[in-house]
Amino acid sequence: MAAGEPGKEQFRRIITEFRNLHILAALGPLFDFRSEVVANDEFGVRGGLDETTKDHYVEHLLACDRMRRRVTYNPEKTPLGDLIERAINSNETLLGSTAPFGGDEIQEAPGGLVNLPWSVDGSDPNIPLGSQLNFRSQNARVLLGAIDRAVVNWTRLESRFRTSFIYVKDSMRMYGSYVQVLEYLKAFAGDANRVDMASGVRPTEEPQGPGDSPNLKTESGKAAAASVR
Repeated sequence: MAAGEPGKEQFRRIITEFRNLHILAALGPLFDFRSEVVANDEFGVRGGLDETTKDHYVEHLLACDRMRRRVTYNPEKTPLGDLIERAINSNETLLGSTAPFGGDEIQEAPGGLVNLPWSVDGSDPNIPLGSQLNFRSQNARVLLGAIDRAVVNWTRLESRFRTSFIYVKDSMRMYGSYVQVLEYLKAFAGDANRVDMASGVRPTEEPQGPGDSPNLKTESGKAAAASVR
């Protein structure tokens, strides 16, 4: 399927056609964040994420949140939340301004519909669905689920009917999604949260097969036992 067509699995509720180009701008760093999670070999280790990986992910989350601020129409300068901003010692110059894009002082002409430029139906190997992933870490599935839910939520905002910018209330809804990602990182990422996994080999990784694992029988093994009786 082409980009812009309906999504599948965790993306099945995504809306792939709307007017707001700034929503696409906000989704860009979020998909970059997702690609880092999918490709990182830290999730090959079930015991958790090290401190370096945690800090790297918080930097990506901060980039997502800064873009959220920039696409928010906020002439009253309403506080947009700074919990993520305070979670890392960031360099304002390197990471860019949090001010909105220019052009919100003049009424913009109505824009046409735009399609989501990312394929979320499993056809793009760079954006795999849940069933296509082989994560050993359960924490990875939780984190990726939170990121994918944020992707879907962006496309379902009321502000998608605008040509540009999003309302403050919609911005705070997305802030809530990002804070949830941050809380997951606090809960299971970092050296302090790592746990030892004594069973380093899963049943599906056993050279002799799942039937050779303790306390686990395959269907064929059960059938053989039944025939003996």
